Amino acid sequence: MTELPTPFGALLDHSTLLAMWGALILHWFYPIPANITPLGLWRRVAVAIAEKVNHLEDPPAQQRLAGTLSLAIMWLTIAVLLIALKQLVWTVWLFDLLLLWFALGWKPISVAAYNVEQALNRDDKPTARTYLSKILNRDTCSLSQVGIAKAGCETLLAGYARGLIGVLFWYAIGGGIAAFLYALIVQLARCWPTRRQEYADFGLATAAFLTVLDWLPNRLFALLIAAGLRFNHAIEAIRLNGNQWSANGIGWLLASSGAKFQVALGGPAIYDNDKVSRPTLGGIITPSSLHLAMLNQQLRQKALIWIVIQSFFMWFAHGFL
Repeated sequence: MTELPTPFGALLDHSTLLAMWGALILHWFYPIPANITPLGLWRRVAVAIAEKVNHLEDPPAQQRLAGTLSLAIMWLTIAVLLIALKQLVWTVWLFDLLLLWFALGWKPISVAAYNVEQALNRDDKPTARTYLSKILNRDTCSLSQVGIAKAGCETLLAGYARGLIGVLFWYAIGGGIAAFLYALIVQLARCWPTRRQEYADFGLATAAFLTVLDWLPNRLFALLIAAGLRFNHAIEAIRLNGNQWSANGIGWLLASSGAKFQVALGGPAIYDNDKVSRPTLGGIITPSSLHLAMLNQQLRQKALIWIVIQSFFMWFAHGFL
């Protein structure tokens, strides 16, 4: 077959990179509604399975075993199906594009954070709590204005880290299948959070798996956030407090961003009417809607830098492979 003339032949040679940009553009303009996305169906299945096999009266070891088996059966089944399906598709780059589009999830969180910020500016706490409840994995009814701003900042950080950065990182490693499988683990961790009593043992395997998957991309993103103004303060905060939070890198993100804006993040939180003790990270200034707006803008800029850097590395690596 005659080769396509440039630039089309060159474009097809970089189809993985083009699929990434295509999925990002699609997600920016047409994010899939949560009620029809494949990840939404996955969450409903996860909740249904947990209701069947997770019993609080069972010994902790049995709950951990049930959680591990549930994770393995669900996740490995989808992995095998996707790998088999990839062998049948005619256009691999389109297959990758669709899977990456399904996996991305930062745009709704960014929009919700903006709506929370606007509601706080109007002193409309009920509306702010309503918007926050759509992206926060705990009850928001009792949150004060400061609590709403702090929870909004933390959720925005986690949303960018796991809804964009982690997805793109694993896409670069293993294509659309790896990105989608990573997103499935993120959703399982949200469905079976270990901070809630009923999932304290059942969700341990999923939380540990997500910790491994998040270890490198979250730390790299935390360093990217630290770059620029107050870099030394952010690095010092990461060194002193970054590992107090957890092993999956979220502590690095909170410490870096908190030091960057001198705002206090973390601290106690309410899960199912139980007060959970969490370390305070970052600065000493009480969070407000201003900090939420600044963080949203900063994360958008840093995410764009990440995308450009990853695109360059993917293009550069293609030249050697």
